[in-house]
Amino acid sequence: MTLRLVTTTLAAAIGAGLMAHADPPRSSHGDLPPGLAKQGKVPPGHAKKIWKQGEYLPVDYRTGHEFKDWRRYDLEPAPRGYRWVVVDQDAYLMQVTTGLVANAVIDLLD
Repeated sequence: MTLRLVTTTLAAAIGAGLMAHADPPRSSHGDLPPGLAKQGKVPPGHAKKIWKQGEYLPVDYRTGHEFKDWRRYDLEPAPRGYRWVVVDQDAYLMQVTTGLVANAVIDLLD
């Protein structure tokens, strides 16, 4: 009887020790703190970048992001040397050679 009690106690102690080293549960909203995840917000410093007229789009967004469906959204045709590109949900009319933003339509695809 005493041996069975000692064995059970020892097994419980080892099990509790292993549980203490287990990985913490993961949030379904990535690594956001629970309060921000519930509100659908992003942490400070992680806000979406919005470029304004006169700023330059980074090189990564100048190719491969062409927006060919601009007519559907009643956007003006791109003048010669310019093109519409999409970054996230925003449309930008940019100069092809430099990436200079001539027009920005924020949350167009929302």
